[in-house]
Amino acid sequence: MRADRLISLIMHLQLEGRMTAKELARRLEVSERTIYRDIEALSAAGVPVYTDSGAGGGISLPKEYRTRLDGLTTPEIHALFVHLAGEPLRQLGIGSALQTALLKLLNALPSESRLDAEWIQNRIFLDTESWRSHPEDEAFLTAAQQAVWEEKRVRMLYVNRSGEAVAAMIDPYGLVAKAGVWFIVAGLNGRITALRLSGIRSFERTEEGFVRPDGFKLSVFWPQWVADWEAGQFRYSVVADFPEDRARRLLAKVRDVRAVPQDSVSAAAQPPVRPGWQRWVLAFENMETAADRMLALGMDAEVIEPSELREKLRSCAGKIMRLYS
Repeated sequence: MRADRLISLIMHLQLEGRMTAKELARRLEVSERTIYRDIEALSAAGVPVYTDSGAGGGISLPKEYRTRLDGLTTPEIHALFVHLAGEPLRQLGIGSALQTALLKLLNALPSESRLDAEWIQNRIFLDTESWRSHPEDEAFLTAAQQAVWEEKRVRMLYVNRSGEAVAAMIDPYGLVAKAGVWFIVAGLNGRITALRLSGIRSFERTEEGFVRPDGFKLSVFWPQWVADWEAGQFRYSVVADFPEDRARRLLAKVRDVRAVPQDSVSAAAQPPVRPGWQRWVLAFENMETAADRMLALGMDAEVIEPSELREKLRSCAGKIMRLYS
């Protein structure tokens, strides 16, 4: 563990120049006393670490000093050479640059470390692209990326969840790729939201700049936005019974649903669960989606609540019988 910390300490000094013991201790999550002990250990090992006291002082390395790459541990090499997100990087135009950088790093590694990198590349590949491709997402990706980089306001036309075309002026803060689907995170009408790129119909970058909100972090915003979106997406609750031995397999085939098994339902009006069946609580976006999905299950599921959905299913079943009578 200490060897890894010593390498990290050297890397921080190489990248940022002079640093105080307090700042190094904060970065490496150790005490200042530990930092000073590490400095002594590096000096004893022949690393030219300098310490200057007083105002403006700190810890530094000579500008020409560079570490060799043989300090990389095997797990670190594995992490670098696992192909993490090839398709989103290609879409952003930096995939080839990353490949070039990794090839340079591979050539600079000692022979035994190169074998580690080649070994892991031949055994693990992480494909983050979704099964269903969304080529329409890329139509405005380059323009969106440029607007994010330059912090310029954008005049756009997009289709909202209701299918309406809406004109808007947005402040683009960042881009997110989720399972092969691109979103632009932006300030819109005084709030921060995420818009799917495939919903954009026109995209015009203006010359008007904007100021990002203080403390805004894309990595913090995105998980919360996803949680809020899912909470609003699945707001139509349904109680349904399924054959116990096939319930999970059947539900795995249902799109746009959240499902949890419900061992006991408090409402006294609900009938008891039939032997061999299991009761589940489902959540859909709306009644129309719930009806479509439950009809597709046919005799393999029975809706218990709400009564309006039971009535709709009964009406649909009647229409089907009349169609085929």
